[in-house]
Amino acid sequence: MAANRKFLATAVACAAALVGVTGCFGDKDPFEGMGADKIADKASKATAGVDSVKLSAEGKQNGKSNSITFEIAEGGQCNGAMESQDMGKVDIRVKDKTSYMKGSASYWKSTLGDAKAAEKVGDRWVKSPGASADMCDLKSLFKGEDLKGVKRGDDTEVDGKKAATLTKKRSGGETITFYVAAEGEPYFLKAVTKGGASPNTMNFSDFNEKVTVEAPPADQIADVKDLMKAS
Repeated sequence: MAANRKFLATAVACAAALVGVTGCFGDKDPFEGMGADKIADKASKATAGVDSVKLSAEGKQNGKSNSITFEIAEGGQCNGAMESQDMGKVDIRVKDKTSYMKGSASYWKSTLGDAKAAEKVGDRWVKSPGASADMCDLKSLFKGEDLKGVKRGDDTEVDGKKAATLTKKRSGGETITFYVAAEGEPYFLKAVTKGGASPNTMNFSDFNEKVTVEAPPADQIADVKDLMKAS
């Protein structure tokens, strides 16, 4: 209780003084002496090393709303769903390097470009062996040019967790800010992109929670090759 009172008193004092959040979470900075790029690299390795993670995001693409939710496990296994204002919704499973997609009629019509092919799919899953699914690859998900050349900003909180902020300006007026856990493991907690044609917010949670991915029953699967013939 004494520790809680000390923390509360410190937080109130910081707010009353109208100072930034930096320095108000305690006496020790877990990233003390580390440059922004080093923090980004540390967070990238830590987050890529988890057994599983939940990714959820909302944003816009050329003014159209879209959202995604994925449960991602090691080895590129995942359960997910994507919904777009102009394309519709699609559920996704990736298991053993094979992807399965079950989309709405509007999604298939938009993707396949043919109402007849979309009708042939119906409510079945479309199987695509060997398909690329970078969204379900923990190793590649937390790498990229956006994590280089970042600058550290004021510390903050994400869902009650202390977090360091790393920001990078992209060409075209976009700015992306990463939020890295400043207590416990230095996982990425959130990434926010502002400006440009695709503003979005991505949240990462449920680290190392169990994720079970199962292929759909055989009688509910359509092969992508057959659909291409129908279109």
